[in-house]
Amino acid sequence: MKNYFKFSVIIMLLFTLFAFNQPEKEIEINKFPFNEFLLNNGKTVKLTDLKGKVVLLDFWYRGCFPCLKATPDLMKLQEEFKNDLVIIGINDRDDKEDVTDYYSYKKNTFYLSTYKTSNHISNNLKITAFPTFIIINQKGEIVKTEVGFNKSSIRKSIKNLIKENGKP
Repeated sequence: MKNYFKFSVIIMLLFTLFAFNQPEKEIEINKFPFNEFLLNNGKTVKLTDLKGKVVLLDFWYRGCFPCLKATPDLMKLQEEFKNDLVIIGINDRDDKEDVTDYYSYKKNTFYLSTYKTSNHISNNLKITAFPTFIIINQKGEIVKTEVGFNKSSIRKSIKNLIKENGKP
C-alpha cells in the first residue's frame, strides 16, 4: 500500500510539473515560422490557404493526459464553429499510425494532426508544456497562446474573433 501511495504522489508531482510548466519563450505575434503541415491523412495544409478562418493549433501527444482529456471538447468546438474554425493538431512525438488510430478511436472526423517527422515543430517553437494552443485570426496573425486547456477561454477567444469578422 505504501508503494502505491508513493507512486501516486510521484505521478501527481510529475503531472503538476508538466501541466503548469510555461513555454521557455513566448512566440512573437505575426512571426510564425511554419506555414505548411503534413497531416496524418497524407494531405498537406498551408496556413496561408486558411485565411478567412480562425485556426487553432493544438500541441498534443498521446502520452499527455490533459491533451487527451481536451479532445472531446475540441471536437465540440469544431462542430460548433465548423464554418469558421479549423483545428490542426501538432504532434511531434507519435507516429502517423498512432495519431490516426487515436482519432479513429475518438471518432474525430473534424480535424487532423501532424505526426512525428524531422520537422520538430514543438521544439522549434520552444513549446515545452502540453497541451499548448495557438490561436490565429482570419488575417493569419497569431492573437493568443495558451498553455493548458481552458475550454471557456479558448471558446470565448474563437467566438470573439468570429464576431469581429462580422459573423454572429
